[in-house]
Amino acid sequence: MLRTARIVCLLSSLLFLAGCWDYREVHQIAYVTTIGVDYKDKQFTLYAQSLNFANIAQRESLRPPEHKAVVGHVAGATLTQAMFNLYQSELQWIYWGHISAIIFSREALEQLRIEQLVDSVNRFRELRYNVWVFGTDEPIERLLLIAPFFGYSPFDSRLMKPNIPFRQFSDIKPVYLNRFVSDYFERGKFVLLPKLAIDSSSWTEGDKNKPELKLNGVYVIAPRQYSGSLTEDQIAGKRYVDPKSVRMPLLVSRNESPAALLVVNSPGVRIRHEISGGKVIFDVRIRLTGSIDELLQDVKPEFLREEAEKTIEQKVRYAFEQGKKLNADVLNLTTPLYRYHYSTWKRMVTDKPDMRKIELRNVEVVLTIKNSGKYKARLQ
Repeated sequence: MLRTARIVCLLSSLLFLAGCWDYREVHQIAYVTTIGVDYKDKQFTLYAQSLNFANIAQRESLRPPEHKAVVGHVAGATLTQAMFNLYQSELQWIYWGHISAIIFSREALEQLRIEQLVDSVNRFRELRYNVWVFGTDEPIERLLLIAPFFGYSPFDSRLMKPNIPFRQFSDIKPVYLNRFVSDYFERGKFVLLPKLAIDSSSWTEGDKNKPELKLNGVYVIAPRQYSGSLTEDQIAGKRYVDPKSVRMPLLVSRNESPAALLVVNSPGVRIRHEISGGKVIFDVRIRLTGSIDELLQDVKPEFLREEAEKTIEQKVRYAFEQGKKLNADVLNLTTPLYRYHYSTWKRMVTDKPDMRKIELRNVEVVLTIKNSGKYKARLQ
């Protein structure tokens, strides 16, 4: 009986244990928030951006003048080996669970398959799938050292929150890693990876230029291989066939002078196809709504609508033709063909498409101008 009582008391005492034997203080952990991957001379170079946790969770009344990130870079025969090499130079425990963005260099995209670049990311349990992914021509270390305005943490930069500016101007759509990998492995789909660049001319702080991050193009990943890159102007037509585009400015001119600036949104796209002369020929119908943000000349709404529709059509055709030069369907016109007309896709497109056999015939744009803003004096 006494022995049983002792055992019960011993087991009961376990209820008061906190269960955090592996707990670490916040200041004893190095939080990696962004990683960059480069590849040269058959060696991976890993860049790791680490932030001070106190600079992320700030007091409203106390904001340091600037939050500087710390960037480490190590090399290894594989990406995982490079991560282990980073442990050798870090005194604190490195935590990868706060990573919000991954950057791949152009060299890595050109020389390696995507499977090789994301294999360790997909396997390592601390890394999440909902991280933003980019490519770049810039030195990765420079990108990671750029700090936002007003002393904000790099955690609030465009690198880690690119969806916020996209909702104001839907130029280059940012992409999550899980969507990027899913589209990469999906047959019949071409992937566009946003290109990250440094803009040193748009902003100044005091009397000095203030570099900031921007997206200025895309890398085109044809089925399972790197195809090349397109500039922001070359790929501009893509935004008008993407239902997730939010706000897109469109300049309308008359007599080579600006007449109005419209903001168009809510694109709805219908794609039809037919087989003729051994080619797949597509017809695209785009429906959008818009509003007038600036009216600089006395023109009729019909003129604005017709010119805007014509401009959108030209941009869509231009993007398609620029993609054809890379043997890539950047508008993903063939994707519905794969999903709903597989036998036709298998016969005419396949996993190794020949863009010479794919044509864009008609682009019909229907724009509805719903309002002219709060100032309506010059709209008849």
